[in-house]
Amino acid sequence: MMFRKLFFLGMPLLLAAESAADNINISFARDKWDKKQWLEVKSPRFDYLGKMVQEDDHIVNATPPLPAEEIFKKHVADVYSCIIYNKKISGNKIEISSKMSFDYSMAPLLMFCENIGKSSKGIPELREHFEIVLYNEGINVWHHTFKNGNPSWHLAAFLKEKFLPRKIYDLKIILEKRKSLTQMTIECDGKKFGYQDEDFPAEFYAGLIGCEGRCRFYDFKIKK
Repeated sequence: MMFRKLFFLGMPLLLAAESAADNINISFARDKWDKKQWLEVKSPRFDYLGKMVQEDDHIVNATPPLPAEEIFKKHVADVYSCIIYNKKISGNKIEISSKMSFDYSMAPLLMFCENIGKSSKGIPELREHFEIVLYNEGINVWHHTFKNGNPSWHLAAFLKEKFLPRKIYDLKIILEKRKSLTQMTIECDGKKFGYQDEDFPAEFYAGLIGCEGRCRFYDFKIKK
């Protein structure tokens, strides 16, 4: 992949400074999106850089050609793929959404981060970030941190609900500034819950992650 600019400031790797992204509506159907707008990023938990694979009307994280249950049981740690939109987003009220589906049990997600680091091999790598994860038993909000070279994470909020494999869901996140806090409202399939965090960045990147199983993404939208 090629991108406009990359800046190195010591260890962290930052995408080119851009004005906040305008409203966008990206389809991941074949030949409908510009791959140069996206950066492939690895997780600090794994030693590989996962890929997204193009299908006719969606993209999917790279997985072995095996049944979904076998992928989850034997390859849950080696199917992680992350792509990040290359413009930072800011605003008092922002809606970000993606249509997605999963095989078997999990776990497609929307991800937000303030900055991107790099691995010891110079590969773009996640640092502190937030994940909103869709899976068969609900929706989880995970807050990942990175201190002294070590990643850690905790479950910040959750919704217990049944979601079905192979069904396309529209996962929508509404971010609103509330004084020193950011309020996050998560909506999916008529279900809704809220969460507030004082650590959520004022300006951030948004991306998609497919992990733990076969995950499909059909679009990506930002509405301000």
